[in-house]
Amino acid sequence: MSAVPSPALPVVETGSGRVSGRFEPWGGIAFLGLPYAAPVTPAQRFAAPEPVARWAGIRACDRLGPVCPQSPTYGPVGTAAASALGQGEDFLTLNIRTPSLTGRAPVLVWIHGGGYAVGSANEPVVQSGAFAASGVVEVTVNYRLGALGFLSLPGCPENRGLLDQIAALGWVRDNIAAFGGDPAQVTFAGRSAGGFSIAAVMAMPAARGLFARAMPQSGASTGLARREDAAKLTARMAAALGCTPDRIAEAPLQALILAQRDLCNESYERHDATRDGRAAMLGVPFVPVIDGDSLPDHPEALAARGQTAPVPMMIGCTTAEYLTHSSVLPADLDFAGAARLLHERVRPCGLSGDEIVARYRAALPDHGPQGIWRAVAGDLVFQNPTTRFARAHGRHQPVWKYLWGALGPDETGAAHGAEVGEVWYRPGMDQSQRPARQRVADPAAAARTHALWLSFLRGDIPATGGVTAPRHAVDAPEVLWLDPLGARSTRDPFDARTALWDQPAGQGE
Repeated sequence: MSAVPSPALPVVETGSGRVSGRFEPWGGIAFLGLPYAAPVTPAQRFAAPEPVARWAGIRACDRLGPVCPQSPTYGPVGTAAASALGQGEDFLTLNIRTPSLTGRAPVLVWIHGGGYAVGSANEPVVQSGAFAASGVVEVTVNYRLGALGFLSLPGCPENRGLLDQIAALGWVRDNIAAFGGDPAQVTFAGRSAGGFSIAAVMAMPAARGLFARAMPQSGASTGLARREDAAKLTARMAAALGCTPDRIAEAPLQALILAQRDLCNESYERHDATRDGRAAMLGVPFVPVIDGDSLPDHPEALAARGQTAPVPMMIGCTTAEYLTHSSVLPADLDFAGAARLLHERVRPCGLSGDEIVARYRAALPDHGPQGIWRAVAGDLVFQNPTTRFARAHGRHQPVWKYLWGALGPDETGAAHGAEVGEVWYRPGMDQSQRPARQRVADPAAAARTHALWLSFLRGDIPATGGVTAPRHAVDAPEVLWLDPLGARSTRDPFDARTALWDQPAGQGE
């Protein structure tokens, strides 16, 4: 804790003590690196999150804290998502930006992506204050990743990374009013693994009542593990560390992170459904576990029964979710090669690579081998889970679905994550710290994207560019399609492709 700050700084009383923040040049107020749970010490690495100890005096929260320990993995997409910021134990923190310390503004709680193993809430793209500048209290959350958050261990709670997110939501409920936010108007949102997390937390009883709206972006709980698959990953980790499963918790942190990286690389580069179970669809081994307790069942199944969080939802994808992922494909890929690469990924669905490629070739006859690979993999990981979760949740609650970006031939268009820079764009901001892929070149288009998200956060029916989103339903699969030229309401071009996976398999495993 630093020295007592100047009285000119903003100070807020939280349940754990007073914190000081800083005034932002654009007019908002920031509180950064604010702890919502106790540090992840060696004794706490695999335990449920504990409340942070109360402190005396004023804790300075005017700079970003450490991020969860991690090592780059998952090829070009994952490497780009990995955080290069300082790591440490005291990373169960959140960053708050608010337009004012008074009033009752809507609240955005944001969960970052990164395949459950990399990334952070501290990255430049989400440090713009874009939503605070638009009148929303924004909260970005760090949580346990990889083995710390999702490895199944004897005597330890499952889904610790999700329990961290629930702890953050609880902290927001109890404290956000002091920062000018309305705890009854919280939207729980995230992208990629962050979006997967939102769908999973919507299915967790411990999160019930902690948020009023949900906004998963680019996916919805793909490849969750059953207990038997989680046990296989535990055995792989023990073998990598040269110990028994009951001694994994004693391993040095750096050894854990290196073993985690190697297991992630192995799963991503060499998909194996026998080894990884349903996680082979993703190539991401550290995933939430359906344990029957913290996560009772798959979110899609619970949503169909009306047992997910009873809140409105906006959900959607970009037009070419697997465009960047396909940069690793050989230039001379043929259809047989695409089938071989996809085989292990589709085995958990009861299909073979040859069969799914044949089905997609019949449905998309204008696609070449790379386009078919992008279509199958993109639908498997992002589009289909999004569609199915929207259908299931929409049986009981209002759902709006969006599609972002232009759609080109061979599954080209807006790549995974391409919308994030626009969502978090603040007019006049300095973009020099953002990666090139997240810099906005068309402020007018970015304003339309931001306005869509903002309308939902405010509790309105989502709308932008003079177009109101149609409510999504099984018999009316309409989306609000937002591309560089504007917005329109139309039938979802990806909706019918779920049927390509539902037909009885002629081959399979």
